[in-house]
Amino acid sequence: MINSINKYIKSVLFLALTFGFSVTLYGQSIEESSVDNLPLPSELLNKHIDAIGGEQSIKAQTTKTINGKMIITIMGIEGNMNVVAEVPNKIKTTVELGQYGKSLSGYDGKVGWSIDPMAGSRVLEGEALKQMIARADFYGNNIHIGKNSIKQETIQLLNIDNGDYYKVLLVDSEGEESFLYFSKETGLLSGIDMMELSATGKTPTQIRMSNYVETEGIKTAHKISSTQNGIETIIQIDSVSYAPLAENAFELPNEIQSKVNK
Repeated sequence: MINSINKYIKSVLFLALTFGFSVTLYGQSIEESSVDNLPLPSELLNKHIDAIGGEQSIKAQTTKTINGKMIITIMGIEGNMNVVAEVPNKIKTTVELGQYGKSLSGYDGKVGWSIDPMAGSRVLEGEALKQMIARADFYGNNIHIGKNSIKQETIQLLNIDNGDYYKVLLVDSEGEESFLYFSKETGLLSGIDMMELSATGKTPTQIRMSNYVETEGIKTAHKISSTQNGIETIIQIDSVSYAPLAENAFELPNEIQSKVNK
């Protein structure tokens, strides 16, 4: 039982420690289309950017601190979560899960890394590094959404929970598909279906965003739920700040630095 719990915690931390949405790497020219006279994907993306505050307000901020909680609903586990980020692509995430220990990860613009009680300390490589870099994009959750795709198509208008949502298909250069959901009423991005790296490999993942709250002119989803294999993890954001960060905010921990220097 303990081993199965630890295995699941490890999978959850793979997702949580690279907090954000990894549909943000830059790609080539994008082919876009829509069916049944639905809005083009670019129109929906621009409406989302305007809805959260507009490109000018978003680009005016260059640092960010997020405090909140990570909740593993099926196991009744709740822990504190802290994320600091800086343009263009620096991030550090800390999650404290009580008896399951403290886990950290980050990307300083060059090195991706993670430390947790399940897997120890490691310098990220391959798909794990690629996902971390994508998540570290400071504007990845807004201005840069979908920039890694070579094809975008608005494929459907859905009614979900008494609300209407546009469903957009994204296809990247490797042929991998993901889907975005935009609220017809507010224009806000409300969901992403994609393949996410977990401790057991790439896994279909459903991410849903709600409760957008405005801070200094920018709206951020304060509830983010992620479901893999039918199991839900919730990130509940308590506060967002754009105040300057400490100079050493992204300094590599000693145990990571020693691995880099080898």
